[in-house]
Amino acid sequence: MKRVDLIKEIAAEFELIANRLSETEVATVVSVVELEPQHLAEIAKRVQKLTRAKNVKLKTVIDKSLLAGIIIRIIEEFGALFIKARIFPSKGGDRFQL
Repeated sequence: MKRVDLIKEIAAEFELIANRLSETEVATVVSVVELEPQHLAEIAKRVQKLTRAKNVKLKTVIDKSLLAGIIIRIIEEFGALFIKARIFPSKGGDRFQL
């Protein structure tokens, strides 16, 4: 069992190093429902603009305890950035406001 835990730690560290080398920012998007691909693309674009990263990888988490909206967690080397966003309807479809 200890070997399995060790392999998980090595894989996590490898992912961190690979992300740094490829200038990829990993953001966790927490929402109450699964988000549409166009919403995830908009979030990735906004995260890229905020962090100035070349690449963005989104990890999605469904949290039924949220009432509405989304939470975006961006873990950077020297701290964390939490962004609250809300979705509002528009003529062209739902849009995000970060």
